[in-house]
Amino acid sequence: MKDGSGATHIGRREHNEDTYLIDVEQGLAVVADGVGGHQAGEVASAITCEVILRELVAGRSVEQGIRSANREVMAAVAQGRGKSGMASTVVAARFSDSDYELAWVGDSRCYLWDGQLKLLTRDHSYVQALLTKGQITLAQARNHPRKNVIVQAVGLQEDTKLQVGINGGRLAPGQVLLLCSDGLSDVVDSAQMSEILSANASLAVRCQTLVDAAVQAGGKDNITVVLLPGAEPKSGLALLEPDVLWSYDPKSGDYTGLPELEEEFSGEAAAVPIPAVRRVASRQSDGTPGEQLQSTQMLSASDIEAARKAAKQEQEQGRRSSRWLFALVVAALIVGSVAYSLDIIFRG
Repeated sequence: MKDGSGATHIGRREHNEDTYLIDVEQGLAVVADGVGGHQAGEVASAITCEVILRELVAGRSVEQGIRSANREVMAAVAQGRGKSGMASTVVAARFSDSDYELAWVGDSRCYLWDGQLKLLTRDHSYVQALLTKGQITLAQARNHPRKNVIVQAVGLQEDTKLQVGINGGRLAPGQVLLLCSDGLSDVVDSAQMSEILSANASLAVRCQTLVDAAVQAGGKDNITVVLLPGAEPKSGLALLEPDVLWSYDPKSGDYTGLPELEEEFSGEAAAVPIPAVRRVASRQSDGTPGEQLQSTQMLSASDIEAARKAAKQEQEQGRRSSRWLFALVVAALIVGSVAYSLDIIFRG
């Protein structure tokens, strides 16, 4: 891995709970987005980065490093480091020559820039579940009232229940990997990201420009960005393509790879009702009078599935009720018409 570039900004929070790491010797880059408020979120994200690096030095994989971090974040609370409820999302890239492996938990992301913007990670989040099922569009996902609800985080579930996303590929010259916290992806759209990444500027300048764009767009959350450049593979092997969730073409403005919207949900901004959130890890407000900044919330995948089933049952009941109501109205009109006709006949 060549030298990468990273930048972070507090945004409009009281303090920065994001942590990032670039270790060229180990070929490792990590972005961890802590949740849990004062003296907790930043502890969880710092532990996550520390443990992943330590595990890689010991010869373990990125996924193993994340699982170890999950256990150690939970253990840290009992040891008096941080506080109960602290956690972190994470995305990490490990390079061997120009080959890379990705691993992530939560809604921190990795994009590939190669003239198109390609999302390589699938958020462990409430809105991603709706998007995958074709119940909302990408535009609706970006503005959904519960885009802050995640279903996985380092430090908040037992290891057997922790879902670690995995991907990988080979990064060629001219290509760039972008790792970021949701402070960037929530407010800077694909068109603006593409414009910045395509600029004839150094990696450091483009990295800082991305962060500045998020700040200028409102920047309510902490913002962290890491950019990693491609290199000529020593082996001379052909390019290995990663799995791509969706691609954005800045020339046409079109997306490919997005799931089709189900017909029954077309035109609906949020088809599935939002169930109660059982566990909450808040990113603290910056204290701006009259404004409450969004907090990151945990919701289990089983709760989401239960909400989907409840929504379908409600919709079916609604359709049945509508049909009954329509039948009653028609019947009332028929009865009224017959009564009116009989009245005329008898009067005649």
